[in-house]
Amino acid sequence: MTTLVTLLDIACGRPIPSFESGPSRRLQLVVFALLASLIFAGTWGLAAGSQATGLAIANLYKVPMVVLLSCAFAAPAGLLAWRLSGAPTRGSDLALGFSGGVFGGTLVFAVLAPLVALYYHSSAWAGPVLGIGSAILALVTGTVMFVRGTMRRLPPGTSKLAVLLPVTVTLGMQLLTLIQLAAIAAPIFPEPTPFSGGIDHLAR
Repeated sequence: MTTLVTLLDIACGRPIPSFESGPSRRLQLVVFALLASLIFAGTWGLAAGSQATGLAIANLYKVPMVVLLSCAFAAPAGLLAWRLSGAPTRGSDLALGFSGGVFGGTLVFAVLAPLVALYYHSSAWAGPVLGIGSAILALVTGTVMFVRGTMRRLPPGTSKLAVLLPVTVTLGMQLLTLIQLAAIAAPIFPEPTPFSGGIDHLAR
């Protein structure tokens, strides 16, 4: 329970208690945040595909896989940009902000999963709209939490523009990979969506 509260504090950009700020504990929190995110993503995937048993079961691993791989692609690019930019913040702070954003975004998935399942079973129109809308809301929430959490952990007196490059690179890399990974993993929803065809479909 203490770890969960700490992860919520990280996602909201609150200061970490001194006893939680050691290097090993920070790494542990990053890992816990990502593992919890995979569970949240699987819960939402189950709800989004609940109209068909096969799709629901497949989504239990497809949606977490999309989240995990997008993080794996984005994190190295963000850390490289952080190193090259000389931003006056610790790499662990950037990692905590990123994992906190992913945790917060997928937490939105978990919270909205029952509503997504309910409307998919009771409304032919609202189900798909709510499914896509919840995915977009989770993405926006995760982005805001990542940016806010990273900015709030800057040393006092440091310009917020100092971490703009690594944050932008991380977000851009994750968005670009999410679009294609979602297309590779399709179908996630019972019906075709604008994201089912990846960047080619969006460009058309």
